[in-house]
Amino acid sequence: MAFLAGIDEAGYGPFVGPLSVGWSLFRVPHPGTDLWETLKDPVARKPNRKDPRLRVDDSKRVHSGPLGRQRLERAVAAFRRVAEPRRACLESWVASPPALDPRFCNRAPWFFNMEVPLCPGADDGRTRLDAAAIGRSLSHGGCTLASFGARAVPAVEWNGLLQSTGGKGEALWKVTLEVLKHILETTGDAPLRVELDRHGGRRRYARKLLADLGAAAVTSHGESSGGSAYSLEFEARVVEIRFGKDADSNHFPTALASLAAKQTRERMMDLFNDWFGGRIPGLRPTKGYATDGRRWLADTLDSLVGIGVDPGAVKRNR
Repeated sequence: MAFLAGIDEAGYGPFVGPLSVGWSLFRVPHPGTDLWETLKDPVARKPNRKDPRLRVDDSKRVHSGPLGRQRLERAVAAFRRVAEPRRACLESWVASPPALDPRFCNRAPWFFNMEVPLCPGADDGRTRLDAAAIGRSLSHGGCTLASFGARAVPAVEWNGLLQSTGGKGEALWKVTLEVLKHILETTGDAPLRVELDRHGGRRRYARKLLADLGAAAVTSHGESSGGSAYSLEFEARVVEIRFGKDADSNHFPTALASLAAKQTRERMMDLFNDWFGGRIPGLRPTKGYATDGRRWLADTLDSLVGIGVDPGAVKRNR
């Protein structure tokens, strides 16, 4: 028995809204298990319009186009149902370890009530059928979905991390580290491989992994623009951790983690836009990125204090 895990983020670059770091963790017969092959009956990277299979890929591709949100929610709802049979709400999703600390929502009233569906657009009957198909394929391959979730980071927490760590790269590393530790604790002493997208332009992770994860030793298997790979020696096992270019396209657990992160951010932005739209007449919603993020900040600048909102809980410092 071994484990394969993937970690990916959504929302690293916006001006407003949360960051989200998603993960998926599978128990597999051996580390070389190809989950794309195991799940080829219910899942495809890019099914055509007549193909009923779920789409699991880099979330930017899955979420693109007029049907993107529908594809994203269908996939996340199905895998969430496999991991947790109860219908998921956003509150229980973000409260699962490594959980969002509720105190960071105290200055963000748009997140006071997250007892809303995680995937409101997903049909429950279809979700049950999809989850059953996934479960059958996993079982036939000797695999199980051990954990699936996302760590949400509201803007106010992100700004605190920027201040305490000194920069965006270190802030993202700190949140990613929480998820890595959760995966390490969940998998006990079993062999484990974790696939992550590269963190920006960073190539060297060995010292940080050794210092932050408590390993006895770390061996580098290459550090380049294409990716960086390491073996970490613990008392009872060796853990492989690989940071690769396009890991969310090339490795199934990372692709699924990408979908978890994206859906978490999308739902939290739904709450964000609903709350502000109900208090500032005529305000158009935003995803928080680039030109539209700047537009939204300009449109709300004169209204925030009047509706009792701390600008530091809205605008991300970097």
